[in-house]
Amino acid sequence: PEMAHWTESIVHESIIAPAEWRHDFSLDRGAVFGLASGLDQLSLLRPGPRHPRVGGLFFAGASARPGNGVPLVMVGARLCSDAVVRDLAPGQR
Repeated sequence: PEMAHWTESIVHESIIAPAEWRHDFSLDRGAVFGLASGLDQLSLLRPGPRHPRVGGLFFAGASARPGNGVPLVMVGARLCSDAVVRDLAPGQR
């Protein structure tokens, strides 16, 4: 009841289509939150910090585990840097 007419309070509304995200921000296939917005990009299904086949290639950011959003990207950056340090440690790989 109190919020019954909340749409009348909207001053401006903007809709951005996937093609605009791709053009304006170079996002592959227009995905806002990483590689894609499908079920294969949820949580542990995202790529980890280390490429499984290419040595010395690491990932950090919204498309890598643990995921999108500033706090999770920062955690991912830490996981990535830890993996790099482990790989550079004497006697590793």
